[in-house]
Amino acid sequence: MIRDAAGGLSPLITFTVGSIAFLLIVGAVVWFAIPGASAKHHFVSPSGRVALDIGETCGEASCERRIIAETVATDGSKWRRGCRVPLTDTHLVLLNAFPLWASDEQTVEIVYADAQGQGGKFPLNIAADCTETE
Repeated sequence: MIRDAAGGLSPLITFTVGSIAFLLIVGAVVWFAIPGASAKHHFVSPSGRVALDIGETCGEASCERRIIAETVATDGSKWRRGCRVPLTDTHLVLLNAFPLWASDEQTVEIVYADAQGQGGKFPLNIAADCTETE
């Protein structure tokens, strides 16, 4: 029965339609709140004096990549700088990454591969490439 005795809509129908609308709204909010694909890595040099935080987030048409280098000086002071990332791919490529540190720990090669195993490597000179202040 769609109408009640007074000629209005049945409370059951009103409740059902309201519940469906609520679920659709919640579903849309959750759908748009989910970020795109991403990868995050934290690498520390063998001595522990240099740490790299690598992050990559990809949306529909582009990717944002960030590398933050944190260096500990001999006096214990720390500095954090952003590094240039020479990758322009429009899909997630840093899904699998590994650092190959030079003996002086001032340069590192980041070896990377995407989900299909395609990848490469790029050099990172901590002093020359990591100049962006936070």
